[in-house]
Amino acid sequence: MTEAGPRDVFDPLLGLDIPRLEAEMDAYHDWLDQRADDAYQIATKMRKLGLDHTKEVEIPRASDLASRTEKLLIHHLEGEEVADDIRALLAEHDRETTSIRMGQLVAKRFKDKGHDLQKSIDVGLRVGLAILTEAVLVAPLEGISEVRLLANVDGSQFLSIYFAGPIRAAGGTAQALAVLIADMIRRELGVDAYVPTQPEVERVKEEFGLYRGNLQYRPTPEEIESIVKACPIMINGESTEAIECAGYGRVRNIDEPRIRGGVLLVIGEGLCLKAPKIQKHTERLEVTGWEFISKFANKGKDDDSKKGTGPIFKSRKVPPIKKFMKDIIAGRPVFGAPLEPGGFRLRYGRARPSGLAAGSCSAASMAAMDDFITVGTQMKIERPGKACAITPCDIAEGPWVLMSDGEFKRIDDEAQFRAEKARISMVWDNGELVLGYGEFMENNKNLVPAGYAQDWWAADLLDALDSVGAVNEFCQLSGIAQTELPEGVPGAPVGPSTNLDERFHIRRKWRDVLHLTYIDWTAAKGIALRFGTSLPSPHNPWWLDLPIEWVPSLLKLIGSAEIKDGNLIFKDAVKGWNGKNMENLLPEQEDDLDIEAMPGPTLELEQPIFATELAHVWVLRIHGIAKGCALMLGLGHHHQGNDLFLTQSWQALLDGLGFSYDGDR
Repeated sequence: MTEAGPRDVFDPLLGLDIPRLEAEMDAYHDWLDQRADDAYQIATKMRKLGLDHTKEVEIPRASDLASRTEKLLIHHLEGEEVADDIRALLAEHDRETTSIRMGQLVAKRFKDKGHDLQKSIDVGLRVGLAILTEAVLVAPLEGISEVRLLANVDGSQFLSIYFAGPIRAAGGTAQALAVLIADMIRRELGVDAYVPTQPEVERVKEEFGLYRGNLQYRPTPEEIESIVKACPIMINGESTEAIECAGYGRVRNIDEPRIRGGVLLVIGEGLCLKAPKIQKHTERLEVTGWEFISKFANKGKDDDSKKGTGPIFKSRKVPPIKKFMKDIIAGRPVFGAPLEPGGFRLRYGRARPSGLAAGSCSAASMAAMDDFITVGTQMKIERPGKACAITPCDIAEGPWVLMSDGEFKRIDDEAQFRAEKARISMVWDNGELVLGYGEFMENNKNLVPAGYAQDWWAADLLDALDSVGAVNEFCQLSGIAQTELPEGVPGAPVGPSTNLDERFHIRRKWRDVLHLTYIDWTAAKGIALRFGTSLPSPHNPWWLDLPIEWVPSLLKLIGSAEIKDGNLIFKDAVKGWNGKNMENLLPEQEDDLDIEAMPGPTLELEQPIFATELAHVWVLRIHGIAKGCALMLGLGHHHQGNDLFLTQSWQALLDGLGFSYDGDR
């Protein structure tokens, strides 16, 4: 296959035989349809024997979202066909816009055919919610118990939506968008906005205060008041709890004094928690009356208008998210604190067995967590979502472990970890957790910096190897013979005569080799300078984890260190080190550090700069400054007597701190 004109080098479809792949996918779908037909024929034949509670197969066949929606709401639509309209709208708009427009369309159509307002709004809202939830959940059927038209104090008519517990299945975004859909339908049919009385507002506040169930977010009384007063729809609901409201138990437009769980879900987990997503749609559709949602969407953001006219300093430091720590259930293990060293390190990507809302880690990491983590384990994580399902990944880095004799190394193989488990005193670092960048977009979270992984380095290098001369230079710098590398030029520019199939396979073969190729320090630095890549593992120490107050002492130690047989040696750096100290539980609060009692040389530490207390005092207390720095930076090492031997990545340490060396000097 050749290309008629130049195309973007980064096009992910470059070189793929799209017609062949589409034909294979169609054939696979036909195979599935045929087998499904066979299963339905067998089930129908068996049901006719009368041995089940019905003589028909209850689950209807549906080929896409439109037909699923129509069949899910078959008893509400009363024969009205909506599938073709949904398909037409989905061809032009996203799912959210389609749900709003279909809700309005169906409600107006029912009204024009003589149905009353309540019935028209009810059906339109359920259709919109079914489209939002892809017609695979019970929320459109059971999550909305009923729709009523009630009267404001001035006699005007407003819309009240009664939400029930199953609305939780729809998720916070769909819960909030259901209110927006109802408001758009109300506007279409000319129903007035809701104007709550103060007792109605106070009733919702009291319910939040009494509710003992689990909510992802509990709004403050002020936030509750602003939402209830500003929302043009009354968020109502069935009583779901045994607890009754005492102060505002009997309020107009609310049937019972018991707590309404659906109301709390929609306000707390929907309108409050998913406000940024709702704001996008209200602003795009220019919906008036929803300005109140901006208060929640912009919560926590800097208000530049309140600051002075001088230059504004904005820290680039990623803020920790501590919410997942508040949801810990007693007895469950905790694998890391928010943004603290030692937890899982983020790596962008997606392993082959992974899926949506899933993360992947090394099998050795699973073993290091004492098998609390296994395939399919649900694990709460700091970001981007509430949780993820764990799958294995064979290229993710495994845990860093500290042996009883002081050796520090990374183990990527599960069998090796289990073989050496008896010698391991501490799992220092959990290893990598592989997450797709799309998970951040789906959960409306900003991307955060991740370590420069080997596959990232390989991808950068592929595009830089754009000529035969560049490939030859790479071979010279890396010390790899050209016969050991794939044929071709992976980064060759795309032109009119480029064979895209051939180019695709050349790049794939190069990538498969490069992302598993170890490059020593000299080669890695030379390649980085020549081709503009960064430094791959293990030549990128964890600089961010090292407290800046430790650096002056580390510089003094390096100034007196020696280089011998490819190792950087710190003399007497672990004198007085005792591995048994790692077995003791850490105190809840560290006392002031006794410099004289630390293992290794006695060096004064700088006073804290960005905090009130010195960071990671326990590391210094147990390991001393030299070994402590090596641990915080992730530098492999071992002990020989009282000396500390850095065996890995020390060249990057010296280069990063401005030192140079020549042989053993």
